Amino acid sequence: MKKHSKQKENYLSKKERVEQLTKILEKGVVDFQYDPEEFKALLRMKALMPNYSFRNLLVAKAQFPDVSFIAPFKRWSELGRKIIKGEQAIRIFAPQFKKVEDSTDKDVYKIIGYVSVPVFDVSQTEGEPLPIDEINLRLEGDCPEAREIIQMVEDVSDCTITYGNTGVANGFYNQVAHSITVSEKLSINHRAKTLVHEFVHSRCHQLGDNSTAMEREVVAEGCAFIVCNYFGLDTSDYSFRYVKGWSQGNADALMQFGTQICDVSSKIIHQFEQWKATKLSPKVEKDEEAA
Repeated sequence: MKKHSKQKENYLSKKERVEQLTKILEKGVVDFQYDPEEFKALLRMKALMPNYSFRNLLVAKAQFPDVSFIAPFKRWSELGRKIIKGEQAIRIFAPQFKKVEDSTDKDVYKIIGYVSVPVFDVSQTEGEPLPIDEINLRLEGDCPEAREIIQMVEDVSDCTITYGNTGVANGFYNQVAHSITVSEKLSINHRAKTLVHEFVHSRCHQLGDNSTAMEREVVAEGCAFIVCNYFGLDTSDYSFRYVKGWSQGNADALMQFGTQICDVSSKIIHQFEQWKATKLSPKVEKDEEAA
């Protein structure tokens, strides 16, 4: 009975820590503000880009979750950029117009339909510097906590995990192959965060999942923040910005998905703690034998 009570107490303590981190995440996202220089860089970048409809932005994000600034090949060429070899175009809609023949105004046209046109995200290009290059969107560093988190995901996950060329993304989860690939270019700290993010996708977002792109990304990054911070890796600088971008200014997004974030995070933390206990137990037994 005492053992059961102690386990219950430890569980509640863990639950409270997860809830505390969830509140920190919610407050951090709501309060997150770009610094003035960064905000100016974003405005300058926006001024260079074509103005696409919200519908097209959603279509682009469905194909390319990390999309930020998109433009056609011609516009990137004008900015001194070229498309990186091997990158695939993102398809969006462009209206088709037809001149109104019976109009008294010679320049009257009507939309008769839409066609698919190719565009590319800024991360799919290379060349002349852009305002966005002034903004650091990376977690730097190599700490023991990050390396331990990487080891825990690798041992606990049933996915095939590889590190290599991920194109423009930091990482991705392949639902069909049930595999995770993380960019080899990332620092160890960023690699750990990305690995947890994709691990959450592998646990929650299987084929046939009806969740929206916003829900999937907010939940994955929210869980990554909680799990990483629970085990000593602070990802707030990156995670607050990431969730803020995906929630599109919707202050209720985190509240809406908060329960799922808490539940998934708690389960992953429990798995990781079991892993740590298993790893420590042989050493404890050996020490006892030596004594």
